[in-house]
Formats: sequence, C-alpha cells, structure tokens
Amino acid sequence: MSICSSLKSFSLPELFRIIEQKKQSGRLIVQGSLTLKQIHLSPIYYIWFQDGYLVAVSDRINLKGLIEFIEQQGWVTPLVTNKLRTLCPPEMPLGIYLHKNQFLSKEQLNFIFQIKLHQVYELFQLNAGSFRFDESAELRDRLMKIPWLEMTGHHMRPTQVSIYALRLIKNREIFADQLPEASFGLKRLMAKPHVKLMSWEQKLWELADGATSLTKIAELTEQPLAKIRFTAYCLIAIGLVDEIFLASYTPSKSKLKLLADKSLGSILYQKNQPEPQLLSQEKESFIHNLLGFVRKKFSN
Repeated sequence: MSICSSLKSFSLPELFRIIEQKKQSGRLIVQGSLTLKQIHLSPIYYIWFQDGYLVAVSDRINLKGLIEFIEQQGWVTPLVTNKLRTLCPPEMPLGIYLHKNQFLSKEQLNFIFQIKLHQVYELFQLNAGSFRFDESAELRDRLMKIPWLEMTGHHMRPTQVSIYALRLIKNREIFADQLPEASFGLKRLMAKPHVKLMSWEQKLWELADGATSLTKIAELTEQPLAKIRFTAYCLIAIGLVDEIFLASYTPSKSKLKLLADKSLGSILYQKNQPEPQLLSQEKESFIHNLLGFVRKKFSN
C-alpha cells in the first residue's frame, strides 16, 4: 500500500509511531516547503524502514548518498568506493562490508548514522510539506526495497527517533494545534516506557493516572504549564500515554471532533507503478487512502 498526505494533516511523530507499531518495511519520502532551505536541508528526503526500524536516510534516490558522504570525509577514495560498491554482497549493508574489510571503524559508522539521524530530527521542524510512504511490496527494484548501499548497519526505533527530535524542537508553536488541553488528563498505555525518558518526562509518565489534569500536574511538579503540555504531547506521540477528558470537564465541539478523528485513525491502523511522485495537499488525504485500503481488504 502507498499512502500520501500533507504534514499539516498528519505529523511525522504520528507516522513514525504507526510504522513501528505495525512493523512496516518500506520507503518514506518527505518533501518540505521553503522551510527546508531556512534550516539548510535538501528539498526532499528518503527514509527507509525495515520491520519497523529506521535503517537508512538519504537526500538522493541514486543510492550513492552514503558513499558520497564517506568520500567527502576523505576516509575512502572514489576509486576504491566505486569498486567496493560493486563487490558488496547482496543483502549486506555497505557499512558492515566496509567495516569487515577494515575501511571504516565502528566509531566512523556510528558517526555517519548519527549525522543521518540529525537530518531526520530537523525534518520534525517542518510545518508544511508532504510525504509518501510505499511499502516494500510497492517498490519494484530489489535495492529499493532494502537500500543496502545506503545502510551503515545501524538501526533505531522510530519512536526513539521521534522523542529525540521533539526534545530538540525550538519553535514549539508548530505543534500548538496538537497539544492536549490543560484541563485534560493522561492515561498510560503500557506497563513501562519502551524508550528511555528524561527525568521530567518520567515524572509526567508516573502522574498519568487518568484522573489528574495537566493543570494540576503543572502545580504538583512546579513546572510551566506550557512545558507540561508539550511533554504530554511528546509522550502521546510515541504511544506511551493517551489524552482523556475528565468527568469535570466538558470539551468543545471542535475538541470532540479532534478526538473522534484520532480514534478513527487508530481503528483504521489496527485493521490490517513507476517511481512515485509526491502528491500535493489538494490530493486525497491520508485517511481517505486508508479508508479505501480497508474497504478493499474487507471486500476480498
């Protein structure tokens, strides 16, 4: 299945959480607006996932991003990389092959992967743009299904990527419409966190009892309400907690609609061509694509 949407209607943290939960394999294309130029990023990025893990990142489609980065660092000459590129065995990450042949150290491979991750972190600053996710089955070329030549051999859980990225966000206004309301409470969705939390995140997790409002939590922790609301959003984004409105609170119609839309999206996710071009915001929405997919599944 291929799915497309704008980043305004469906955020990267939400998408990353679903990819991890469903253990998806495929390629995510993120195309930003002019904002990308302001943060010195390329206009388009390709992010690959395997069995729910992020395994490779590149700003080009020719599978030469990793090789060119290594050459730019002066670690291996172009003549050597061109030869090694053809000698690398199928189904082996290029980074592992280079390490086995003593061209790169473990520290160098880790450095490369961290650089690539920081490119993804900066994508979370986008408040406009679009994405397309193609499952591996939709990609015709074997190398495109799993981009061995772009892989260092490292991988990371998408929700871990999300929490790191969100902690680095400076302009939190881009998430203003997605923050839980101050009168809402939080409930835990699992017995213990699946990612390592910072101290204030851990405290909020412990206070997510389904009965205490965010306003009250801010008072108990002596932290600014704005910080509590954003931290709550971070925990929601990685699937640790969910927001709930308390019995003493009557949400507005707009908030009820937002909660209903979130529930619909959750239900849909639980049901199980030529080189694609990114669709504009006027094209079919992500939810519309999912509805079509679900109907097709049930009709078979």
